[in-house]
Amino acid sequence: MDYHAIIQALQKGIMYLPVTLRLSFIPLVIGSVLGLGFALIRFYNIRFFSHFLKIIFSILKGIPVVLVLIVAYLVFSDWFDQLAVALQFPIRFKDINREYLIIVILSGYATIQLTEVFRGLLLQFDRTQLDAAASIGLTTRQTIRRIILPQLWFQSLPLLCNQWIVLLKLSALASIVSVVDILSGSLITATTSYTFLEAYIAAAVIYWILAIIIEQMGFFLERRPLAKRGGI
Repeated sequence: MDYHAIIQALQKGIMYLPVTLRLSFIPLVIGSVLGLGFALIRFYNIRFFSHFLKIIFSILKGIPVVLVLIVAYLVFSDWFDQLAVALQFPIRFKDINREYLIIVILSGYATIQLTEVFRGLLLQFDRTQLDAAASIGLTTRQTIRRIILPQLWFQSLPLLCNQWIVLLKLSALASIVSVVDILSGSLITATTSYTFLEAYIAAAVIYWILAIIIEQMGFFLERRPLAKRGGI
């Protein structure tokens, strides 16, 4: 085992840490906002939209993320230049930052997963609180803002942190579309020294440390409101 190669790979991988964090955190935020909105639509069973989302999500949940990414990359790279020429745009596909494609795909994945997470939490919600809110004249919007969202936020914290870890690992697919992240950055030195095992070990260590940090952040945020209310 070449420990010097592991250290070199660690240094290279850490250089691309901001890329991996962007590719995981931005989809988490987008997925949380959209997922919450879609979950509320399905929870309140809004006509047409609820049924439409149910069909779309049932289809998309069965497709692997890597397959969606490859197909989207091939289709987008083939059609974008043709569309740009037709519309006389000066930009071409090679000028576009490939990170945007990763963010869009992972945001879609996070939206689907978090919609089910929020919907599951809403189904477990104590409906007597909703009846009490209606009895004092609160509108649906006021009920969501004052009663549902504060409780849903604390209940979903562990699940959101877990989803962030999942997105962190999925961001390693960025190398498929030539985006250099922690994994592909760690492999840079291995291409000349052929120390691929050491490079993979270094990347695994970085991902492992990041996962522990995110998990501890979730524990801290989860316990903080309990401490304020005199809990544990």
